[in-house]
Amino acid sequence: MDRLTALEAFVRVVELGSFSAVASELRVKQSTVSKWIAALEQELDCQLVARTTRSLRVTDAGASLLGRAKDILAAYEDATAELQSSQPEPRGRIRVSAPVVFGRLFVLPHLSKFMRRYRDIEIDLVFNDRYVNLVEEGFDVGVRVGLPRDTSFVARTLGRTRRFLVASPGYLQRRGSPAAPADLREHDCLVHTGLTTGDTWIFERKGQSLRAPVRGRFAANNSEALLAMARGGLGIALLASWLVQPDLRAGRLVDVLSDYQLPDASIQALTPPGRRTHPRVRAFIDFLAAALGDIE
Repeated sequence: MDRLTALEAFVRVVELGSFSAVASELRVKQSTVSKWIAALEQELDCQLVARTTRSLRVTDAGASLLGRAKDILAAYEDATAELQSSQPEPRGRIRVSAPVVFGRLFVLPHLSKFMRRYRDIEIDLVFNDRYVNLVEEGFDVGVRVGLPRDTSFVARTLGRTRRFLVASPGYLQRRGSPAAPADLREHDCLVHTGLTTGDTWIFERKGQSLRAPVRGRFAANNSEALLAMARGGLGIALLASWLVQPDLRAGRLVDVLSDYQLPDASIQALTPPGRRTHPRVRAFIDFLAAALGDIE
């Protein structure tokens, strides 16, 4: 039995509460995860996880082992990071979380070049627009657009993107154009539920910050869904420049409240706190910073 692998599987089973979820994450069969845990229990001569067909419970012995197991795994990760720092090429697996639209448009296209450059690195890329806890779900790095919900993570800014308030010509013809942020209360606003400030839009003008509470009939956690609704004349949306520029140029959308400034959205790479950044993760983040630095 590989004790480190068994300890990692045990920790992730406790954190995720599921053998199948750990099997999917580690890319092995569920029966393999069960065998690792069983072998660990046999070696320690105690039950770590009480499991039935419907539930999973950590025993007192398992709870006692959990903290020490995490310390052991963190120490091993630090040791390998230190050793690999002196090696010519980083190696190993990187698990990356990225937003669906931004990841598809700006992260994925660069990965083939990165993987050709670093042939001993494996990438596990997961697209998700919901809030992802990097530690609990086993991610090495998360790419985020806008302010992260959890500020305890270590953040590196990869770039910044402008944002626009947009609506279709048909919507503005029916409902009129707002003259000031306060007028948005009389409009159908398309709200991004995945943002920390989704129902409050912040504007700047002449050095003053203005906050405008917004609401509407449609909300989504995906920016392409909001874009589609804005195109269809269902309301006003707050979206990144890289997503709306083609529609603005084609006249399908109109820039609303252009006399007011919208704060830029930062593009960040987040890594879990309290860990040494592994060389393979650092190489990935450095690569993304170079690739994404010119986004508008």
